[in-house]
Amino acid sequence: MANEKPKAENKAKGGKGKEGKKGKGGGKFVLVMILAGALLPFGLPTVLVCLGLLPTLVALLTDTDEHRSTTATIGFLNIAGVFPFLLDLWLRGQTMEAALAIVKQPTNWLIMLGSAAAGQLLLYAIPPAMAMLTITQYETRVKSLKEAQEELKKIWGPDVMNVTGLDEVRKRNGG
Repeated sequence: MANEKPKAENKAKGGKGKEGKKGKGGGKFVLVMILAGALLPFGLPTVLVCLGLLPTLVALLTDTDEHRSTTATIGFLNIAGVFPFLLDLWLRGQTMEAALAIVKQPTNWLIMLGSAAAGQLLLYAIPPAMAMLTITQYETRVKSLKEAQEELKKIWGPDVMNVTGLDEVRKRNGG
């Protein structure tokens, strides 16, 4: 019972207590540790990949969507932009000179970072385009339903569009 009072006071003061704490951010720390550990045995390719995938890392750290769609879109296109240079490094023989030659070229940076920019452009353009397409489809469907309703009104009379009950319509029509 003595332990219950401090927990209640802590919650009353705005604290979460031990029950309210969640382990957020642990995955990011593990990712940084893996990257730091990969620098030792795989230094040059890892340096090239880490520099080239900076937009993906930024997207990973700032993406708040539970499905991580921003990270996936930017990341996959960014990896596609970095991969040819990683292959080039492997073919040149994984030396510091080969890695620096790749990193020093502005066109290589343009390709690596431009591919991530293409992913961001997709995220910017596709959702509004899909929303507009969906709205257009629904508007077309509503229009065709209203035309069909008018056609039924011509065939069956104005009571087709009435929202009153069937018994009331029968009484009004003498049936």
